[in-house]
Amino acid sequence: MPVTTPSQRLDLPIVLRELTVIRTTEVTPRMRRITVGGDQLRSFRSGELDVTPFRTEGADDYVKVFLPEEGETEPVLPEQHDGHLHWPRKPAPVARAYTVRRFDAATGELDLDFVVHGHGVGGNWARDAKPGDVLHLAGPKVSTIPPVGADWWLLAGDETALPAIGRYVESHDDPASLHAVVLVDGPAEEQRDLTGVTWVHRQPGAADATLLANAVRRVVPQSGDGWMWIAGEATIVRELRAVAKERGIPKDQLDASGYWRVPVSGAFARVRALRDQAVESMEHRRREHH
Repeated sequence: MPVTTPSQRLDLPIVLRELTVIRTTEVTPRMRRITVGGDQLRSFRSGELDVTPFRTEGADDYVKVFLPEEGETEPVLPEQHDGHLHWPRKPAPVARAYTVRRFDAATGELDLDFVVHGHGVGGNWARDAKPGDVLHLAGPKVSTIPPVGADWWLLAGDETALPAIGRYVESHDDPASLHAVVLVDGPAEEQRDLTGVTWVHRQPGAADATLLANAVRRVVPQSGDGWMWIAGEATIVRELRAVAKERGIPKDQLDASGYWRVPVSGAFARVRALRDQAVESMEHRRREHH
């Protein structure tokens, strides 16, 4: 069946909220899920403004999380204006972007997944987070709604794409038509509660982009009209774009997001550190929807 409705971008009013940690969950040895909640997930009064309830429509929606500078106890926060935020310059807020892993309006719970790797303000905060801790966040600002009528979906990326891919997998109404391929460090980092995911493990001396692209070539359906969603390190995304072109995916049925980039001269240890930072810090990530 041909695609009847292409992907759509939905702009949302951005709201700064103060929430509280409800619980923490160890998803894998390096991934920790922080569940937050509070009255400000609903509509509330912010100064002289009535702001709207938390809203997320797309699986790759993300929020900005505000954290204290090293050595400080309280974060610098932007000012809430009507539908947008004003960001002070000096001192500037420390913000990190995280994909919404789950939101349950009925229970008032919001899940964010953090990589815990021993450095970075986001990972360090998540490592030490406990019930009762306060977290300020804002967003989502934009939602991307998937197309309607595609014969199949193919989702692919590295671990930075996992929160969105997990949400897509859990919400898709026809598991047989959804294919997901994810690159992680090894078996311990597989999230095995996600059904139907093809896991690809990094290998010494092998390029991440090549490993993932070859796995996607083996999985992508060879017939029907499909939609591809790809995200992760820029080289990976570029290689997966080539796979989409080989398969004949039209540009309006390809959603590609380069979340981060490895310097050409980076050694493996530096690449590994940058990948860790990218998982927790994506406020500068490029979001390309074509």
